[in-house]
Amino acid sequence: MSAKTNSFKLGLFIISGTLLMILALIFFGLGALRKDKIMLETYFDESVQGLDVGSPLKLKGVKIGSIEKVRFVFNKYHDPQVIPFRYVLVEMALDSDSSLAIRGSTSLKQALEREVENGLRVRIAPQGLTGTAYLEMDYVNPRTNKPLPIDWTPEYYYVPSSPSTIARLEETFETFSKLLRKIDEAGVDTAVHNINSLLVVIREAVKDANLPGLTDNVNSLIQDLRGTNTQLHNVIGSPQAQDAVKNLGDTLANLKASTENLPQTIDQLRKVLRDIGSFTSTQRDEVQGLLQQGKQMMENLNDLTGDAKRNPSRLFFGAPPAKVNPEKK
Repeated sequence: MSAKTNSFKLGLFIISGTLLMILALIFFGLGALRKDKIMLETYFDESVQGLDVGSPLKLKGVKIGSIEKVRFVFNKYHDPQVIPFRYVLVEMALDSDSSLAIRGSTSLKQALEREVENGLRVRIAPQGLTGTAYLEMDYVNPRTNKPLPIDWTPEYYYVPSSPSTIARLEETFETFSKLLRKIDEAGVDTAVHNINSLLVVIREAVKDANLPGLTDNVNSLIQDLRGTNTQLHNVIGSPQAQDAVKNLGDTLANLKASTENLPQTIDQLRKVLRDIGSFTSTQRDEVQGLLQQGKQMMENLNDLTGDAKRNPSRLFFGAPPAKVNPEKK
């Protein structure tokens, strides 16, 4: 009886110890795995259909992690009553052997911030024809792919997202549809009809036009232009023109020499004008007297010529002829 009791206790001890060891390994193993994980997060303003927990995270096609959680932003950062459905939050875990995870937390934060400024973004990429998708990290134009506006502080390292190919196609189709609606509202059919009517009018006008006469006029104009061109060529090629071109250098040199003395001539002219001005200011009264006498002389001369026109004989014989009274005849 004692031997059976000791065997039972020994077996119970071994089983309990084994279970405790397994639990300890699981606990410390999970803690170590959780400690080694480097978490990233991003936000999408579009449908994340095809993404699920465990979907791969790739950088230029190379797997560097996987998706840990997919949920709405308000589940973590906001009250659903305030902002019910804004963005979709996707949390990702980097593989411990990935190139990003090897950097360490401090250098990884600086590297991510620098690469985000250079255009590093996360986008949804389809995986085959099964409807599943994965997250692709790649570089895009940072000017046209700006991060989504947020008003909270991310818990993990934040990498902005960019629209997926399907989202861009939907946006393009929507823009094209708006353009078609604007074209339809602008009355393009009426404009096309008016253009067709204008073409018909132009066609009829061309048929009625005097095309042979117009052709003759154009040919005559071309002949005149050719003759003018020939004359111009003869003038340019004449010996006189060649001599003029040869003497052009000497003429320009003489002109340059003449213009060099131009400032001195202008100064002398200014001095003469100043002297004339000072003379007229000092002799103003005399000049005014002379002008007055000249004016009086012109008036006397005007009277004399007027009298000569009326009585030409006075200019030669003296007194005018006696006036004739028509009543005394």
